Amino acid sequence: MSDTKQEKTESSLETWVGLMVVITATFLGISNVKDNNIVQKMQQKQVDQNNNWAWFQARNIRIGVYEAASEEMSLPNPGETPELKTKREAMSAKYASMAKSQEKKMEAQKEAAEKASKDYDNLNKIDDKFDLCDALLALSMALMGVTALIKRWWLFFLALFPFALGLYIGIAGFADLDVQLPFLESIMNILS
Repeated sequence: MSDTKQEKTESSLETWVGLMVVITATFLGISNVKDNNIVQKMQQKQVDQNNNWAWFQARNIRIGVYEAASEEMSLPNPGETPELKTKREAMSAKYASMAKSQEKKMEAQKEAAEKASKDYDNLNKIDDKFDLCDALLALSMALMGVTALIKRWWLFFLALFPFALGLYIGIAGFADLDVQLPFLESIMNILS
């Protein structure tokens, strides 16, 4: 091959490599912003889950305290007057009512904690897509860098494979779509 033709081929390859690096880096940057936002949402869901379980436990303790107080107030005192008996029974009923109220609230806390946990798991699946997208796009950029050094078209086309896969997974992450490729699901499970 003549020097002019080889220089033209190398120049064309360098142009394509440069273009692909710009596209890859741009998509990688955008997906990193989305990934970071998802991680923040995951952290908030984790906090929500922990807070709700803490309240669940606190309400459970309150129930025990209120039930014990109600039971203690239900026992008659020796020599109590009818007026004291009425007050004692009213207090016993009040504590029993407070225990029932805490049971309802405790169930709501449990449901909120379980919902936060489910939301966290769903967000984690999306986060895994962006993590795999980042890895594939970084691999593509590394291959593009080597392509620019050794100036081989076959390596450029090889670099397009992780680029296309990373782009596909990134778009699936943005659109919250399931990745329907079994080998990719296996890789995402390994990385989780």
